[in-house]
Amino acid sequence: MKTVEEIVAIYGARAQATDLLKSKMRTLRDYYNGDVIVPLPEINADEQSAVANLLAQGLDQTAMRIASTRPDIYCPPSDPSRKRSRDNSQITRKALFGWWEHSRMDLQLAKRARQLIGYSTTVTQLRFNADTGCPEWHLRDPLTAYPATLLGVDDMLPRDCIFAYERPLGWLHNNYPEVGQVFQADSDAGPDTGIELIEYVGPEETVLIAMRGPVNTGLFATSVYDSGENVVVELERVENRLGVTPVVCAQRISLDASQGQFDGILGMYQMQARLMALEVIAVQKGVFPDTWLVGRAGETPQIVNPADGLTGEVGVIRGGELRDMALQPGYMTNPAIDRLERAQRLTAGIPPEFGGESSTNIRTGRRGDSVLSAAVDFPVQEAQRIMARSLQEENKLAIDMSKAYAGSRSKSFYVTTKNAKGPVDYTPNSNFDSTDNVVSYSQAGADINNLVIGGGQRVGMGTMSKMSFMAIDPLVEDPEFEHDSVIAEQLEAALLSSLQQQAAEGAIPPADLARIMDLVANNELELAEAVERVQREAQERQAKEVEAMSAEAMPGLAQPGMGAESLAAGANAEAAAAPDLAQLLGAL
Repeated sequence: MKTVEEIVAIYGARAQATDLLKSKMRTLRDYYNGDVIVPLPEINADEQSAVANLLAQGLDQTAMRIASTRPDIYCPPSDPSRKRSRDNSQITRKALFGWWEHSRMDLQLAKRARQLIGYSTTVTQLRFNADTGCPEWHLRDPLTAYPATLLGVDDMLPRDCIFAYERPLGWLHNNYPEVGQVFQADSDAGPDTGIELIEYVGPEETVLIAMRGPVNTGLFATSVYDSGENVVVELERVENRLGVTPVVCAQRISLDASQGQFDGILGMYQMQARLMALEVIAVQKGVFPDTWLVGRAGETPQIVNPADGLTGEVGVIRGGELRDMALQPGYMTNPAIDRLERAQRLTAGIPPEFGGESSTNIRTGRRGDSVLSAAVDFPVQEAQRIMARSLQEENKLAIDMSKAYAGSRSKSFYVTTKNAKGPVDYTPNSNFDSTDNVVSYSQAGADINNLVIGGGQRVGMGTMSKMSFMAIDPLVEDPEFEHDSVIAEQLEAALLSSLQQQAAEGAIPPADLARIMDLVANNELELAEAVERVQREAQERQAKEVEAMSAEAMPGLAQPGMGAESLAAGANAEAAAAPDLAQLLGAL
């Protein structure tokens, strides 16, 4: 059990220790948003930078490549020899996918990728939703997260974590009316006045504290501490049944200190913006030059009458002349700007293709694919592996959380995720045998384009089956349906080819062929169904012809020896010799 004093003291110490890191993260956020101040007095304070924002471009493009493919989950059975254990592992897998869908994991992964490569960390908190009966993933802002010290990239589970963020006083009035009155004592406080919230998440409990004023680590006599400048109130305290802190902190790999992928280009971007601003100033001076009144020797220059072009007033000067002082941009300005841009691309691994450029006149998809793969493939691979490991730890927490909060409650829902589609029914204590799970990308380091190209090459070489490729292809939602559809299309093509060949040979009566074409062209039946119907109609027609030509159906020809037998036999032979569609299509 942590007291309010202890929590505030922990927050104050961690905020002080990570001040430089948080400052760097806020700076990167401002550069990403384009909120860059060019330190020149000639530039207006609200004027935006006039250079390409390579940071935002590279961060977004790389993050989109990372999140363009979805990871898969494998839950090994605790006892592979038992069918119940194998079934439970499949149930656990489908339940995890269903929880991901409920938490909109596809959007979270896109946001998480940006945080990981930009801030060098991403923080996820799991909470149990009593209304839905399922654990939920909540992506937290790394700027507001203060986890306990982590011992490396493989250490993702902090001992505890504190989140510090602001909410308006109006929010406090709506959710905690009595506490809102305590903060409303200040006459200057309005509904938009910011109130800092401190959320402590630990293995035993979750505590929410509202605070106004500077952090004070002095002793608190009560749960409400008010010294005039400080107001600290405990809002709520909730027990954590899980027994561990439900927070996972993934970190980007670096030598020691936290380092984002784009930290090294911030100074270059600032210098490029400054040079561009200076060039803009020089161009403006060239278009609107400064005019000086220059006197002649022994004379005092003066303007007798200023000119006004709008009114037609003629200007008059005495004892001097007007001269325009035009400035020309330095010839080295543009090359310096280009060199800084190139340095930014090299430092952060941002190829020109991200912005739609091509360094040569060769514009082919294959060239662009090879350039992008060579430039950013390994960073994408590393980020996907880090995210997969984080998701693996989060899945373990989610399974334990489901058992701790809804162990005996049955739950059922429908899963729409690829390779796990269908209903799932589970009772946590009965079906979740273990928390073991493996989260992996089918081809770590490949985006959606490279995955399709690489998979197609492996299928062509015979090192991968088509079904296995369909299972990892992001464009195929239902591999079994797609596999059946491909086979059906191939058989339909074979049927059509056979019909065309028999029609060219005259083996199919024109009337039957026209009937098949009519059924297919009018969207009444598919090709196979149309052939089947026409075949049935031909058989019925032939049976009627044989019946009509039989000896029993010919009056006056029933006397034996009068030729009726031969006539009937001839009719039967003719009917047998007529084209039988079933025989003609027997090869199909």
